[in-house]
Amino acid sequence: MSRGRESGFVATELVLALGLLVLPVALLVLTLPGWSDRQVTARVISREVARRTAREGVCDVAAARALTATMAANLGVPSSELSTDVSCADGAVLEPGADVEARVTVLMPAVEVPGIGAVGAWSWTARHREPVDRYASAA
Repeated sequence: MSRGRESGFVATELVLALGLLVLPVALLVLTLPGWSDRQVTARVISREVARRTAREGVCDVAAARALTATMAANLGVPSSELSTDVSCADGAVLEPGADVEARVTVLMPAVEVPGIGAVGAWSWTARHREPVDRYASAA
């Protein structure tokens, strides 16, 4: 049995497969660790801001933002890509047993292209609630 002449587009199909399938998946795989890193950073900062505010017993928004900037620099995230909000009024004395909630919003790059930078972005918010010590004023 003889076969007729076969011709194909293997080289073209390979290039298209690499460009349309493999490259986007590879970019997504390279971006996923950055998302996780920024989520953990937001969680850690929100926890520390809420704890420090509850321990101090006074709501100090400026101190919370300064702590956010310091921790962000230590954790490798630009402080311009984080914002912090505390659930109490600035300068208010916190009542023992009350809760303080800190919210840290971090900018997440949609896709990080090596050598080019981030393309697109969305935000993610971490929240942590900490009770003010009931017996701190008794000491």
